[in-house]
Amino acid sequence: MPQKIYISRADRPDNASDDPITLDEWKRVVYDIEDIQFYDGEGSLPPNVSPPTPSEGLARWTGHPFFEAIWFNHDDGIIYVEGFDAYVNMRMRVLANRLNARVVDENGRRF
Repeated sequence: MPQKIYISRADRPDNASDDPITLDEWKRVVYDIEDIQFYDGEGSLPPNVSPPTPSEGLARWTGHPFFEAIWFNHDDGIIYVEGFDAYVNMRMRVLANRLNARVVDENGRRF
């Protein structure tokens, strides 16, 4: 199973309630970036892309050079991605910077 990597203001994702990233903050950031769009289950996806269950904070990044969809999920004050490589790391750092947050794993190790 792919490792989850998080954008969080807290030292660990399970402490996100200490300083949560709100859905409104997340929406402002996503609407400001051209290659990330919210996904509500409507619209077409490439044939080889299987979407997760739509949710209000689910966004699809289309700027990865090798994958047609990287899914960013907003949940309980954090943003997370399942699976991680250098390109995802770079995109997450940009998003974290805009949210005044950091990129961490489940143990709080920074990336």
